[in-house]
Amino acid sequence: MESLSVPPDVRLARTVRALRDAVVGCGAACLGLAVVAAAILALSGSDPLLAGPTLTILGGGQLLALVGAAVAALGLRGALVGRPLADVVGATRARLRRVVRATLVWSVGAAVGWALADPARTVLFLALGAVTAQLAVVVLVLRRRLPREH
Repeated sequence: MESLSVPPDVRLARTVRALRDAVVGCGAACLGLAVVAAAILALSGSDPLLAGPTLTILGGGQLLALVGAAVAALGLRGALVGRPLADVVGATRARLRRVVRATLVWSVGAAVGWALADPARTVLFLALGAVTAQLAVVVLVLRRRLPREH
């Protein structure tokens, strides 16, 4: 009921700001994962035994962060070209929910896959999976900032 009393231009501005923040937040999460991967590789002297798991587990997270940024950017574009805000926000929220799920599946699947391949370093793989899974939290927070009704 409150959304009826909010002028349309204010609703548009709030939606645009939330979508912009989602684009920037997902992009920053991608950069954060890159920094963690670079730090691990630099500190290990680019150990070939660490390079593969680090690049695949964290790299997959980076890819999913970019997907989240693209989803939010498409929503932002839709809002700016005048598509109905309810449709834009609904589609963006649904797609970001899929990014959250994909991130969790990737984090667990990649960590377990590497652990099965090299059980001696299971703790490392689980730690890398946990770092990547933090992306799901970031996307979830950004998704919840999107307006619920229009």
